[in-house]
Amino acid sequence: MRVPGFVRRNWKLKVLCSFIAFVTWVGVVYAGNPPETKLVSIAIPQSSVVIPPGYVLVHSVNNVQVRVGGSQNTLDSLNPTVITANVDWAAVNRVGTYSIPMSITNSDAQIELIDSPTSLQVDVDKFGSVSVQVQINITNTPPVGYVSGTQQTSPSTVAIRGPEHELSGIHASVAVNLSNQKANFEAQVPVYVYDARNQRISDLVAGPAQVSVSIAITAHVTTITVAVAPKFAGSPPTGHYMVGIVVTPFTVVVTGPQDLLNSLVNINTVPIPIGGITGDYTQTVNLVAPAGVTLSASKVTVTIDMSTLPAPPPTPTPAPTPTPSPSPT
Repeated sequence: MRVPGFVRRNWKLKVLCSFIAFVTWVGVVYAGNPPETKLVSIAIPQSSVVIPPGYVLVHSVNNVQVRVGGSQNTLDSLNPTVITANVDWAAVNRVGTYSIPMSITNSDAQIELIDSPTSLQVDVDKFGSVSVQVQINITNTPPVGYVSGTQQTSPSTVAIRGPEHELSGIHASVAVNLSNQKANFEAQVPVYVYDARNQRISDLVAGPAQVSVSIAITAHVTTITVAVAPKFAGSPPTGHYMVGIVVTPFTVVVTGPQDLLNSLVNINTVPIPIGGITGDYTQTVNLVAPAGVTLSASKVTVTIDMSTLPAPPPTPTPAPTPTPSPSPT
């Protein structure tokens, strides 16, 4: 086939112009959206379902970093879920630290994987389980005047599961704060696992994760002696005033919680009417006990001495005014 003359004419110049145009186009495209690389963090599937039975990871496997290449716009809008890690967990067949095969899969045709990892370092141990008693750790004692008594958890033991080498010397405990507790404590409290040095082990979980804690709280009962303060109703009759009060017994012993007794100054009687008393008067009256306390006596005898006001002194009679004598004429 013969090529037409207008095609063959100046063909070297035409080829050169086409090459220059292509280079210019490539330069413009790459200047606006240049190729780049980026590190992407990929999570490793490591649930107990995928790990062979009887084995457990001593430590969780960290995410792997995968470098990908592509245009700037593509990498800026990259969805990391298009890149997945596939781990050959079936290769776990012994205890220790070693590498197992893995591969990285990319489902986005606009990016390219660059030197993706092919193995994963794992630390594997035998899976074990122990049953331990739940201890109660009271971080703050009850307020002043109250004490803690019987303590129990339900259930009393929990099962701890995990790597066998971490199960030696462990114990489980719950933390309870009683600083504001004035009644019996009842609550669901989380269980934490500690090693032999009393350091918390966060990767071991108790089953169940919470237990019911019951602690009896009782008031610290004590006794004090306080004075009896008689109360009166009304006023003395006209022309009378109270000159003496005798209370028998003068003091009583009060028994009750210490926090109530701390603010107790005296014990009052029921009000005694004094409007009609004109001389010596004796009456047995009840004591008013504050709520939550008991008294050594429920009644006292009150003797009142009412006296008459003295009569006012007589008003002095004024002396007569002298009459002046008439002067002689």
